[in-house]
Amino acid sequence: MSIYAADSGIAVTDVRVSNFRSLANIEVTLGDLTVLIGANNAGKTSFLDAMYAAIGAGRKTLTSDDIRLAHGEALAPKDRVVTVDVRIYPIDADGKKAASFPVGSFWTTLWGTSFVLDMDPDSDLGEFIAFRTTLTWSITKADYVIDRKPLTEWREFADWLTTPVSEKAVTAAQLEPIALHYIDAKRDLDDDLRRQGSFWRRMTDDLGLPATDIEELENTLSAINQQIVDKSEILKHLKVSLSDLQGVVSADSAGIDIAPVARKLRDLSKGVDVSFSTAGAQSFPLARHGMGTRSLASLLVFRAFASWRNLKAQDGGDKIHSVLALEEPEAHLHPQAQRSLFAHIKAITGQRVVSTHSPYFAGQAQLADLRLFIKRGGETTATKLNLTALTNLDDLRKLQETVIESRGDLLFSRAVIFFEGQTEEQALPIWAQEYWGASIHELGFSFVRVNGTAYFPFVWLAKSMQIPWFILADGEPQPLLKLEEALKKAKCEVSAKCGNVVVLPGGQNFESHLVAHGYLGEIELALNEFHNVENALDKHIEKDHGKTYGPGKGVRDYKSAGGRERAAKDAMSSAKTKLAKPLARVISGLEDEERRFPPGILKLFDIIANDQGLPKRVSNKKKEDEDL
Repeated sequence: MSIYAADSGIAVTDVRVSNFRSLANIEVTLGDLTVLIGANNAGKTSFLDAMYAAIGAGRKTLTSDDIRLAHGEALAPKDRVVTVDVRIYPIDADGKKAASFPVGSFWTTLWGTSFVLDMDPDSDLGEFIAFRTTLTWSITKADYVIDRKPLTEWREFADWLTTPVSEKAVTAAQLEPIALHYIDAKRDLDDDLRRQGSFWRRMTDDLGLPATDIEELENTLSAINQQIVDKSEILKHLKVSLSDLQGVVSADSAGIDIAPVARKLRDLSKGVDVSFSTAGAQSFPLARHGMGTRSLASLLVFRAFASWRNLKAQDGGDKIHSVLALEEPEAHLHPQAQRSLFAHIKAITGQRVVSTHSPYFAGQAQLADLRLFIKRGGETTATKLNLTALTNLDDLRKLQETVIESRGDLLFSRAVIFFEGQTEEQALPIWAQEYWGASIHELGFSFVRVNGTAYFPFVWLAKSMQIPWFILADGEPQPLLKLEEALKKAKCEVSAKCGNVVVLPGGQNFESHLVAHGYLGEIELALNEFHNVENALDKHIEKDHGKTYGPGKGVRDYKSAGGRERAAKDAMSSAKTKLAKPLARVISGLEDEERRFPPGILKLFDIIANDQGLPKRVSNKKKEDEDL
């Protein structure tokens, strides 16, 4: 169950969107902090815009450009309706959903009893409010019109669009206390200082001073202006020249007055500048700082605005529920700053809905706060983790610490490839580059080492978030047993029935797989390159033949039948993390294209290509055969 801030007594808990841009039909549950993740153009910004259209401060004007276009459509049909439903619950002192709004509370007074519903089909909870925003084509007005009305119930998601609405419209006054404020990725405090309606200007247009202080300060400002003009030969010269305006414009003009400093306090905010300096450096105006500093400063000003607005509402006996929609807060910030930013956003008053592409930011979010947006076939889906399926607290800890906090980048991947160790981590990207002619980063893939056989948290997360995933696994008995246990625990088929899992055959590991398929010569070349000597494998044989593998593990025999192959496996194992790259480069660069990919790796890449709609690699020989 989500825990919300209890200050306002309410929380926006659910948002449903239909036919808005790429959002054909989605439902997103909101927590106190909700983090939207996913690739570019997956629909995160569209969702924030849809929320802003429903409850935004000033409320965005929707147009025909916001209506979803189906594949092949140039124009949306006139009967297609944009729909955004919002549900709001009362919150108790513990931050949990309450059974009802307190009698005579600010919210019941604001919305009235006709606005409050008393049935939640999904739980034993009672009262909540819900309303619908629609964009429909009006024949009489020959234009699209926006309408906001309360819902009479909250139906199951499968049937939500048929929910009846009340005839009574939702007023701007009823929405104002829950107005959503949207800060997009283009935020810049230097621009905010001068832009009418910015959070800075809204706070500083009225400085909150009593009239007597205002009069005294403005008299002082007038005296400062006069003193500057009297002492400046340039300003006096300009004043004399401008006095000719009197003869042209009006015979009874009052004269020319130059004010180098604003005379009225209300005008000071228009010329305010903010300077910032780092330790030991000169102070510079924000306009001369980088976009990262200016973007962060703009966000901190909103934090001040939200807390100040909340304090003033409390002083007046009112309630305010601030909702912030924030797009890419990490923009222009370096990784450490992105990490520290998370705490600043958590400190903002009210609910926060944040879209991000930063694994450093998303990695600090709780698992329950993540919502993954994925676009397939032009339509967006939004996924939330079902953490109730993880009854083991250690599994939750591993998922948070081992996956989210250390490998948060996989949340943004087109597909994820899991494997056991460092050898595959270094070698597979080289083979992938040769197979597709593009780096794994260009392809949008994450190649992830699971640190031995700890597959479960990685597989469970990818499966739960609907991220395509694949495994290349060693076939040795013990690692294979661990893999099967992880797949079973994640409610997957056994590896032999999983089309996205490739297990090296015959009990082979990475090294023995290469030897078994005739790459001994390439292994020797890579060993020579790695050790920078000729005949490196022969030297290894002479040095280690007859030595024990360890207590009770037998003696190294490199001179009987198959000894050279055994020596190659041992030589690779002893230097696997450093040998992997030169070995992959040697094999992937072979003139014989048929041998550039060991069978297990080729099988894995073929499976990925089929699943992801990518071209499969076809060798010259295969092309010639096909041509014939």
